[in-house]
Amino acid sequence: MIEFNPLIMAGIVLISVGILYTLVSVRAGIVMAGLGTIAAGVFLFTIVPNPLNPIAFFFNGLLVLCGLWMVEVGARREAAWR
Repeated sequence: MIEFNPLIMAGIVLISVGILYTLVSVRAGIVMAGLGTIAAGVFLFTIVPNPLNPIAFFFNGLLVLCGLWMVEVGARREAAWR
């Protein structure tokens, strides 16, 4: 069994709060869920016995990249209509 790890707990909390916070502010909710996804991806990199295995690297890296994309989309300012 995996022992308690603050990184995965932070990821779980950020994703959960981000999903709930989208009812108040969609941008802030997406940023929080993205940060939680990044934390979950980094956690998976730390527990995999061989993180540079191509399959593990691909899927865990994809998780981190999707989290970064969510943060970027949530933090982006929309261009003003001309």
